[in-house]
Amino acid sequence: MPAVLKKDLKLNVSGAIPAVLLGAGFPLEALKGVPILARTAGLIAHLYEEIGQPIGFALSYQASREYEYTGELPEGFTPGH
Repeated sequence: MPAVLKKDLKLNVSGAIPAVLLGAGFPLEALKGVPILARTAGLIAHLYEEIGQPIGFALSYQASREYEYTGELPEGFTPGH
């Protein structure tokens, strides 16, 4: 690949797992779904962590309370309602 791309090819897990699966006989056409599996597992882990230690909304509240919007408001918009 480096000769074709004219640069080094750096693989992450999303590249290494499909390579291993191809070697094990996994169908080439099904490989596009593999990164979705990895991301889904990560999302489930984040959700599980949030259930045990719910800080996501607390963090977003802390960030948003310091922010002051200075843009134009849509007609009829009433802040705080």
